[in-house]
Amino acid sequence: MKPETNASPDAKPNPEPKPIVLNAMFDANLNARSDEPETEEQSHKKKVFAIDFETYYGNELNIDSHGLYHYLRDYNSSIYLVGVFSAKEDGNFAYVGKPEAMDWKILDGHTLCAHNARFDRACFERLQELGIVPAELRVNWVCTADMVSALGYGRSLKAAVEGVFGISISKDIRTDMKDRTWQDAVSLGIAEELGRYCLKDAWYCYHLYAKLSSLWSDKERKLSEMTRDMCDYGVYVDQKLLAEGKQKLLRVIDEAMGKIPWVEDGDPVLSPKLLKKECNKYGIPAPVSLAQFSDDCTAWEEEYGDKYPWVGAMRDYRKANTLYKKLITMENRIRPDGTFSYGLKYFGAHTGRWSGDAGFNIQNLPRVPMFGVDLRKMIVPRPGHTFIISDLGQIEQRVLSWLAGDNNMMEELEKGISVYEAHARATMGYTDSEPLKHANPDLYRLAKARVLGLGYGAGANVFVRIAKILAGLDISLLQAKRIVNEFRASNRLITKLWAKLELAFNINKGKPCFTLPLPSGRSIYYRNLAMTPKGMSAEVQGKRYTFFGGKLAENLTSATARDVLGEILLNLDAAGYRVVMHIHDEVVVEVPTEKVDTALKDVQRIMTTTPTWLEGLPLTAETTTSTFYTK
Repeated sequence: MKPETNASPDAKPNPEPKPIVLNAMFDANLNARSDEPETEEQSHKKKVFAIDFETYYGNELNIDSHGLYHYLRDYNSSIYLVGVFSAKEDGNFAYVGKPEAMDWKILDGHTLCAHNARFDRACFERLQELGIVPAELRVNWVCTADMVSALGYGRSLKAAVEGVFGISISKDIRTDMKDRTWQDAVSLGIAEELGRYCLKDAWYCYHLYAKLSSLWSDKERKLSEMTRDMCDYGVYVDQKLLAEGKQKLLRVIDEAMGKIPWVEDGDPVLSPKLLKKECNKYGIPAPVSLAQFSDDCTAWEEEYGDKYPWVGAMRDYRKANTLYKKLITMENRIRPDGTFSYGLKYFGAHTGRWSGDAGFNIQNLPRVPMFGVDLRKMIVPRPGHTFIISDLGQIEQRVLSWLAGDNNMMEELEKGISVYEAHARATMGYTDSEPLKHANPDLYRLAKARVLGLGYGAGANVFVRIAKILAGLDISLLQAKRIVNEFRASNRLITKLWAKLELAFNINKGKPCFTLPLPSGRSIYYRNLAMTPKGMSAEVQGKRYTFFGGKLAENLTSATARDVLGEILLNLDAAGYRVVMHIHDEVVVEVPTEKVDTALKDVQRIMTTTPTWLEGLPLTAETTTSTFYTK
């Protein structure tokens, strides 16, 4: 295919709807922005190129099965097409074709934006290894998928282009290329179409960046970059423990399969039809779903697992098999240096929280060993290094009280007591000088359930479940109704926050965008507000949800707590510390063992330093050292 010299997709971008900014809801310090956005003129003057790679993928070779590193180095791997676009004052630059024919030197020292920069950067670096891209080339990477997610649009390129420009694009040809090589595309006569598709992706990526980049703060860009670097750096793996764990789990799986009646005939273990037939024999109900994280199946196993050996075997099989698959994934992705790279999605949730990615959720590892296998112990520091693990204490509960303006709670927290005890002293009549957790464990558990479960508008029915899950309490619906009413009556500042948020949200019905400002200076974007039978709804990251006061308070709280973690990550990086993982509100730092004593104190200081934009909120953190990852 000949390189193209111009790129003009069929439709032009539509004007961006002007956001409706929420004013006068918080004090002036909450409305102030810490980063002034660039002007559109400044943004366009930068030398920015958009890039998109097309690679071979199929059932036997894909990122989920191999991990990004091995995917690009497999014998069958092929980076067969690249599209590059930039709009310059002296005319557009556009190229699509084989990577070998691209003049890569024109990119040196400039910014490359890609819609999934981690993948495209890995392709770029692999081409450097192969000598196709000059090894000395240096570029700055920006991820437009991260950018659009941070601004409330759908993450995929298709969803982002639809949301930002109102243009519907087709990804069919990419789907059609599954299990097909470039030679297949040529022989099928679709090579030209594939080339146009590749270049158009780069074109849309460029214009997304040109239009929206001024709204994305430098802090958030840095967090996006740090996330990619952290995942690529990865963690070291104790391969001996991993191998031993696999063998233990295989024994559990084999033993469990021997107790499941229909497996003797060679039928699959997870067969809903055969399971239902067996349940009918014993007059017990069958679970609705056998999915990996099915609450229905888990409850069924808990109720009948000890009564019927084959049900217990099903439970053991599912748990052991799920953990075994995680170990296999880790093993398949270990690189020659003994490290394991993983995926973590910047702005995985519309509040800004990170989420698991790429077929291995680092944020959802088993908390306790199963069948004598502790996955967390397999994640270890590199030789000569030690982990410093630090976890923010009750951060979201503290933030909610701060957002509600509960100064009395802040004073109690300054004394060093927990949020749960402070809540009990303020609203549940506890006045004893002894710490609540030791003096009255039952009241402490109830206070914990109230703080964790009722701050976002949960009703009695929901609180019954929350109290059981979060505090191990068995309460009736009547008790739950009384507790909910008491909480709302004694926490007027929180209920006023719900009402204030709901009013601000509802008055924007029919507007293109409701922007909820955060103390840190960034915002949460709710797009295309509309009334539905279930209430007021909006689109966040391309999906529509219903929102009410309590839910908006949860969003505001979660986003603010996330920004606290973000500030900490930036400060750790500025201090020269290598963060190798962060899980919810927990940070794992890898330091040379000889420096661990000094680093431990420094990390604790950074973790408990309140951001200037959250003045008055006491932070606490539990910080320890370890030779493996542990909670």
